[in-house]
Amino acid sequence: MGKRKGTDSAATTPKKAKATTTSSAAATAGTSGTAGTSGTAGTSGTPITSDVLLANPYTKDYEMKEKAILFFRRLQSNYGGKKRTPKLEDELCQDIKQHMDDEVVEPWDIKTVLKLNDQAAGGNDAEITSKLADGILRGGLPRCPKCFGGRLKYGMPKWETKPKSKRTSPLKGKERFHCPGYFDDDQYVHCYFEALDGVDRTPWKYP
Repeated sequence: MGKRKGTDSAATTPKKAKATTTSSAAATAGTSGTAGTSGTAGTSGTPITSDVLLANPYTKDYEMKEKAILFFRRLQSNYGGKKRTPKLEDELCQDIKQHMDDEVVEPWDIKTVLKLNDQAAGGNDAEITSKLADGILRGGLPRCPKCFGGRLKYGMPKWETKPKSKRTSPLKGKERFHCPGYFDDDQYVHCYFEALDGVDRTPWKYP
């Protein structure tokens, strides 16, 4: 009887150690990334979901596939927090485009992540890819500090590309933060806020 009891005890110990390791790995997969983000990555056979998407009123009804959730987490792990350079941003955009072509991630997945970060989600595939890459590398763009309704953009304003535009600016020809204005119900509110710096980016959230 004594020998049998000792055998049972020895067999139980490895099982406990293994369960602890699996739980630790799952927790690491679910919490890696920037502050303010979270995900739930279960053990094998458990569906992977995102607490962040479920908690946001604009994304809670969107059922993102597991492969897309894991893709966004990998992007954040590989690129998030790195110093932005044109080469790195181009590499990130190519990474996103390739996985869109392979149908790992869909345009609506990217637009959902943009909505999660209160970013403008309109545009074609190239435009939303650029917005996603900019957010991962730099953080989200806040609402306009002047009108409080418009979503700030960074780059060259569209009016500069129009040859007949009569609008001018002391910052013309430079990439900058600018506000395109916004709609208040059905009335368009103009805003001419521009700045080269002094705008604090928001921490980027991901599924």
